[in-house]
Amino acid sequence: MFPLDIIIGLCERAGIAVRQGPKHPDALFSWVSAISEHDDDGEQTGSRTVHVVADLAEAPEGAICVVTDPATNLSGVPASSDHIFISTELPPTVVADHIQRRLVSIIQWNDQMAQMLEDGCITQDLLKASEPVLQCYVGLSDSTFSLIAHTPNIPPLDGFSRFFVEHGYYDPHVIDLVRQQRLMRQWNLQDWTSVDNSDESPLGHPFAQRVIKQHGRYAAHLLMVSPTRITSQHVFLFNLLVKKVEACLARHWRLENPLEQRYTYLLKEVLSGSAYDEIELEERARMHGLPLAGLFEMCLIDSAWKTMPTEYFAKQVLVGIPDAKVAMHGEQVAVLLCASKEHPEQLGELEGALQGIVERMRVQMGISERFEHLAQAAFELEKARIALRYGHKRSQRYIAFDPQSAATEAVYRFRRYFPYFATDPYARPEKFISKLLASSNPLAELKTADRERGTTDFEILRNYLHSEGRINTVCETMHMHRNTVTYRLEKIRRVVGDDLDDSDMRMYLRILYLLFE
Repeated sequence: MFPLDIIIGLCERAGIAVRQGPKHPDALFSWVSAISEHDDDGEQTGSRTVHVVADLAEAPEGAICVVTDPATNLSGVPASSDHIFISTELPPTVVADHIQRRLVSIIQWNDQMAQMLEDGCITQDLLKASEPVLQCYVGLSDSTFSLIAHTPNIPPLDGFSRFFVEHGYYDPHVIDLVRQQRLMRQWNLQDWTSVDNSDESPLGHPFAQRVIKQHGRYAAHLLMVSPTRITSQHVFLFNLLVKKVEACLARHWRLENPLEQRYTYLLKEVLSGSAYDEIELEERARMHGLPLAGLFEMCLIDSAWKTMPTEYFAKQVLVGIPDAKVAMHGEQVAVLLCASKEHPEQLGELEGALQGIVERMRVQMGISERFEHLAQAAFELEKARIALRYGHKRSQRYIAFDPQSAATEAVYRFRRYFPYFATDPYARPEKFISKLLASSNPLAELKTADRERGTTDFEILRNYLHSEGRINTVCETMHMHRNTVTYRLEKIRRVVGDDLDDSDMRMYLRILYLLFE
């Protein structure tokens, strides 16, 4: 079924004058034909009409396309009529043939797009195939305000779209404007095509737009900019394209979108604290493509929503660091960094790359301690959240001491800010501290190693911290040879997994010793 407005558009494109349009341009019809009428004696009357088979529910009066001469008076035609009056020297059969050819071309275009979807096309292919039919610029962006596709042979008419095509993303000014007008919130509710034909259109030209959703959330934005006024025929054709783009993006979101990778479901479950036994977790991790053991670090990023969609930052992380595992936590982004125990330097490289993205995009990040089993991820996320919360409040204190003040203002480590949490009278840290003491923290690992090997590393480290790193004092207190103490400290460093010369690490260990008391 086609809207009557398509006949108007076809006539205007062919240079045929339209003297009067239908009252209901959205009324639907299925086909047209030129039928010669005869009088009572069987003689052809020469009536110049094209019969339009319309949807009776929307056009109960029926509709015909009347071919008239310019001098014909239309004053007697009722205003409620859905008849279309045009002026042309062409016979009705030729007019009907033109209309029917147009309808067939639309049907063929729709079938072509359906076949392209079956063949696994991309959105760019759909837009390119739509150029001859729409004859308007069309651009498609995803929820990260990044470019997916645009009509390759029809240049954009407006400055916003031109910037969009040249750079692959929207102008930051446009994104700020979208946020100021709260369009993102409106788009979450919008499921229809909106049209703006006003002279004060923000794009400077008439445009139609449609929000495409995936999993109930705003996923993409399809925009059509037209050099002429957008009518119901444009909206009809645009909606045909929208349906095909939605189907194409559904496959993209399912198979290619990095935020919908197969590990995402399990990682969200693990981070939410869902309990799995060892065997079940190992099976699920293998099935979803997550490593169960190795070296891990949990990072939590906040404040991305202030300048961009949270998904945009998540996508930037996955594009820049393909080995990272990303999960969304409301307006926060959780990033799991993974490396093998045989190559611990890889974790440092991943962390450095993530820190570069954080500083470049001006967001804040909390970092947990390193851990060795996926089951600890939920607790390490709590550590990253503590680092983020207290780092945001206290980071200004360290600017004078840290050579890289930008990193101090953006990247917060748990070991530096845990003392603030442990001594905060309003934090109610008892529950977290009980978990911390029962978890595989550095001192717990030292005690376990002492029991297994018969060593006294736990006490050696206590004395080393108490004496501010003076080995001679440790030797006198422990009645041990200097070489033995030096050797044991090297072993302790391996267990602790960090440099004991780091002031933040020493303070963190002191707090742990107090808690173990």
